[in-house]
Amino acid sequence: MLRYGIGVVALTGLLCALVAGEPAVKSFALVYSVNNSGYYDVCGCKHKEVKQGSLTRRASVLKQIQATGRKLLLVDGGSTLFPIEDRVKDEDLPEALRKAELIVEAFNRMGYQAMAVGSFDLAAGLDNLKALEKRAKFPFLSANLVDKTTLQPYFKPHVIVEVTGLRIGLIGLTLNTMSKNYLSRVAPDAATTDPIEAAKKCMEELRGKVDLVIALSHIRDETNIELIQRLPELEIVLDPFIQFGNHHTWIQDDEWATLKGETLLLRGDGQGARLGLVDIQFAAPRAKLLPEEKLAELLAAVSAGKATDQQKAELEKYRGKNLYRFLKVSLEPHYGTDPEIDEMISIWQKKGDPATVARPRDRLPRKGDYLTVEKCKPCHEKQHEFWRGTKHAEAYTTLIEKGSEGRFDCIGCHSLGYGQAFLDLDDIGPYANVQCESCHGTKPKHAETPKEAPFGKIQRADSIVCHNKEVTGNDFDFFRLKPKVQCPKG
Repeated sequence: MLRYGIGVVALTGLLCALVAGEPAVKSFALVYSVNNSGYYDVCGCKHKEVKQGSLTRRASVLKQIQATGRKLLLVDGGSTLFPIEDRVKDEDLPEALRKAELIVEAFNRMGYQAMAVGSFDLAAGLDNLKALEKRAKFPFLSANLVDKTTLQPYFKPHVIVEVTGLRIGLIGLTLNTMSKNYLSRVAPDAATTDPIEAAKKCMEELRGKVDLVIALSHIRDETNIELIQRLPELEIVLDPFIQFGNHHTWIQDDEWATLKGETLLLRGDGQGARLGLVDIQFAAPRAKLLPEEKLAELLAAVSAGKATDQQKAELEKYRGKNLYRFLKVSLEPHYGTDPEIDEMISIWQKKGDPATVARPRDRLPRKGDYLTVEKCKPCHEKQHEFWRGTKHAEAYTTLIEKGSEGRFDCIGCHSLGYGQAFLDLDDIGPYANVQCESCHGTKPKHAETPKEAPFGKIQRADSIVCHNKEVTGNDFDFFRLKPKVQCPKG
């Protein structure tokens, strides 16, 4: 059985079967980012003790999501390559383009399948954006950024991608309210046409060819609401949440995934800090998406004989519909980093070309760095015995008790080396629970030459990888709690 961290496939398929009359055997996970703003490292929030984001964590998280059995549709909603500020200044252009090349190559390695052209993707000039597209292994999409003389689009208006045998139409739309001054400097021969009319044309061209349509709609919030009202057949719209001309960097929890009519409206944080993940169970082509969690509640009420007439009527609305379940994925340090992207960034920082980095042959090149508690035990029996009495030694058990052992977003803080030493949860055996190296870090030569490869003292920074408020929702008193898990000396 596929291990889904949120909603087990078998359960969701059963729910579809009960309502639609036949099992939904196809499923995929839509993973999206938007407003990356030229970030390759963690977010720039000065007030946060623990910073989210970075390309290397993103790559690591995507591998962990895939290891749960999901098949991914990975897209970006635009304003990705350059800061959301203004046109890139001439003196900053060489370095800005180098950074954009790094982002594009990282997206290539992660497996992105499309990117909308956002207003600030033009910040280094249209010609430079076209050159960056040539480096990409995925299309840049815009149906309404056109040559103002010929009215021909500079980029593909839409594409069809296939995931688990499903044909997904992706439409790209670019902000049509950019200032004339900005557009004249970054793309003097370009114009933006009515995005809603451009979307209508794309929908006509996709009609009968796809099972589901997603608009990567990098336009203003109120225009996206109008788009949904005028094109209600759109199943999903990815919105950059531009209000009053301003991009929102941070999105409230209840703003990430909402139904507007029968269209799923998705948003996301900027600066590459978080990803959105939408698990989709597919029952019928071009059928609307409804929340799987609500369906589970309705079926439970029916099963218990407590369903009201209103609930029964609501349940009927699910017949023949597709299901979705949403998860916000905050890119926290406990997800680890990706060796391939780490090497790319290292080469890039030395002024090299990140595209020259070879793909790793080994799926888990850092696996050998992890000794595990069993190799620590022979020399540290007293410490091992103390550890066995701490909550750290039962961390994985607590997940099992809650039925959450398949949640990729939890396992990293309840085991050792997730994403580095193991990916498949069937391989967790020696890595279960919070172990010595979870806090002390890895020193693979320590067992052979302990004096030459000593472990340092535990600092607050070692603990807040997992014990940070962004993950737990609670303040962490390091000095009060440290004695409860601090091993005895000697």
